[in-house]
Amino acid sequence: MLKYEVLKILLASSSHISGQTISNRLGVSRTAIWKAVNALKNEGYNIESVNNRGYLLLENKGILNRIEIEQRMDSYKYKTLPKVIYFNQIDSTNTYAKKAADSITSDFLVVANTQTLGKGRLGRSWTSPGTTSISMSLCIRPDLPLEKASMITLVMAASLCDAIEELYSTKPLIKWPNDIVVNSKKICGILTEMSSDIDGIKYIISGVGINVNNDEFPADIANTASSLFIETGIVMDRARLIASVIYHFYENFDIFLQTEDMTSIKAKYESHLANIGSEVRILDPKGEYNATALGIDETGALLVNADGKIKRIISGEVSVRGIYGYI
Repeated sequence: MLKYEVLKILLASSSHISGQTISNRLGVSRTAIWKAVNALKNEGYNIESVNNRGYLLLENKGILNRIEIEQRMDSYKYKTLPKVIYFNQIDSTNTYAKKAADSITSDFLVVANTQTLGKGRLGRSWTSPGTTSISMSLCIRPDLPLEKASMITLVMAASLCDAIEELYSTKPLIKWPNDIVVNSKKICGILTEMSSDIDGIKYIISGVGINVNNDEFPADIANTASSLFIETGIVMDRARLIASVIYHFYENFDIFLQTEDMTSIKAKYESHLANIGSEVRILDPKGEYNATALGIDETGALLVNADGKIKRIISGEVSVRGIYGYI
């Protein structure tokens, strides 16, 4: 669409750019440019128009679309960037990604402004209000043994911490294996799903939900859930945070592929592990018990000390809770 071609030019310009210059670049009339600029203004873009100087795009932290995301990702100049598929509203980015994976052969990222039927680990629901949160699913096609797929959740968790530390003045923690917490409250969840056949992994989808600019939560979850805005006071450009997460994921994933396990990013993950050295409650279907969290092994399993015996806790089989609360 013409308006998004105009948007690309405005995003790339740090000073006013004339309608004639944009017209010449795109090969359309100045009237068409004027209409495109007005269409962008109607979408919420703050565009300054000055006679004899042209147009200048001012900061727009609340707007999310494919162009915003692609421009932010391009700024990292990383060798691997996924195709971006954007929806203003969708039921579930993971559900769409699984359908799209049958026809798209390269890596791709599905992003939605609003997600109506988001889901989390163990079948739990995930609420994703529009304009304040991030709902996205990254589909990759790694050449890995089936048993390695679950570690992608941990790679994504470490990458989320990297991105938050890059953009915010706070230290996020990981509630093993897939929740990111700030000040003991959940701000992000990860749901990783896989498809395989006789030849191995067809694709892995890592779904991520982040509470970014939310300013309140329902009373029933307010004690355990929060947002990056509530905890830091920073209103963040969601496209900027998405781009940072994707950049750090591919950076960490390349390191992961060198050994095909957590060996090389284990120290990073454990430096953010919320429960390390603390007593936790292991919610095992065979029987609950208390233990001390020690860290993770090279496969991503949580290591705990239960009455002097070291046990490996496998994601998907049990849940882990803090003794006195969520973490």
